[in-house]
Amino acid sequence: GPIALVPAGGGALARATPGPSMASRWMGAPLRLELSRAFAHAFPRDQFERLIERIRAVTGEPGRSELLRASLTWSSTTSDRGVGPFLTVMIAVSAPAPGADPSTGRTTLTVADRLGQLAGAVFGGVGGGVGGGALAGPIAAAVAVPVLAPVFLLGWLGGVYGVTRALYRRAARRRAAALQRLFDALVAELEAAPPP
Repeated sequence: GPIALVPAGGGALARATPGPSMASRWMGAPLRLELSRAFAHAFPRDQFERLIERIRAVTGEPGRSELLRASLTWSSTTSDRGVGPFLTVMIAVSAPAPGADPSTGRTTLTVADRLGQLAGAVFGGVGGGVGGGALAGPIAAAVAVPVLAPVFLLGWLGGVYGVTRALYRRAARRRAAALQRLFDALVAELEAAPPP
């Protein structure tokens, strides 16, 4: 099943999609978070700008918006060289056919965040820097007691891996909580939309 990072809110849970990968098992958290929900009504497309303002208020950044006739896509403007967040919000509206029952419309909300850069920074910076940079201590111990050299080295590297994994999981939880807040705010807006 999916890896849950924060409690459910608004009918969804920040999770890895489609499910846990080998990388997420090793790292302690997924590399991508995604929340999605479908609503049994067509959100009024003339109110997309209101959703953009809500996204901006929750995230604290203007982002990039793309408005099409039946969809809205908003993306954060974080530099690809940074650690994120790399948020994407997609809202797709399928209106009822002309003359059909207005209740047959549908709105789909998807909110996602990519954590690959964050994982690279934590595992490369902390794991590589502390794991390799401070390896002199275990090497000195291994020289003093050569028979225990494998134990010292493997113990050191295992400890660094465990600490690095815990740091990444904690950072991923913070990003999942922020994603959940954005998702919940948009769910509230979409649920409160007047009927078409």
